Amino acid sequence: MLRLSAFAVTTALVLGSTPAQAMDELEELTVMSNEQYEEMLGSRGRAAAPPVATPRIESSEAASAAPGWATVKFNSTDRRGKVVPTRVGNNELGWKHFSSPHNITNPDVVKKIIGGTSNPTTSRDKPHRLVYDGALVAKGGLLDPPRKIANIRIIVQYHWQTADNRYSLSDRNAKIGVITAYCRSVPRNRCPDKVNQT
Repeated sequence: MLRLSAFAVTTALVLGSTPAQAMDELEELTVMSNEQYEEMLGSRGRAAAPPVATPRIESSEAASAAPGWATVKFNSTDRRGKVVPTRVGNNELGWKHFSSPHNITNPDVVKKIIGGTSNPTTSRDKPHRLVYDGALVAKGGLLDPPRKIANIRIIVQYHWQTADNRYSLSDRNAKIGVITAYCRSVPRNRCPDKVNQT
C-alpha cells in the first residue's frame, strides 16, 4: 500500500496530478543492483553511497567486429571484474532486441546494474548464463525507507556462442554479452519511462 504524505496529496490536488504522480515527482529515483539496494537497506541511518556508472571501456573487439549484430555498443564491468559487452544486436539479442521493446534506452541502466553486482545468478543447467538483477529505486526520506518502483533483469551469455548455437564469435575468448534486459512483473516487460531518466 502506498503511503502518501499530506504534502504530496496537497501538492497533487493543487497541481492537478494524482497523488502517486506527485509522489514520484518528489522522490529521488535511481537505478541500482539488488545488491546495492540490500546494502542501502542495511545502512539505514547513514547515507548510502550512490551507484557509480561504469566507465566506458573502449574495446578493440568493437573496432574489428564485422558490421551487424556483433559490434560492441558499450561494455560494463561487474564488481568481480567480469567485462560484459552489450552488442548492437538484432531483433533476437542485444541492444536492438531490448532497448525499444522493453524501454531501456539509457546505457547507464545496464552499466549501473551490472557494475553494482558481485555475484550474478547462475544455474547448473546453463553455466554460461548470468542473471543480473536490479531496480529503479525511490531513495526515500528520513522517515521512509527506500522502495523499489520497478524490478529490472539483465540476462547475459558469458560465452563465445549462444546456448542454442545460432550465434557465435570468431574470437573464442570474446563474450556474446547482454542478451536482453527488461522490467519484470509489468505489462509486456516494458519499463516505466523514469528508468531512463536516472
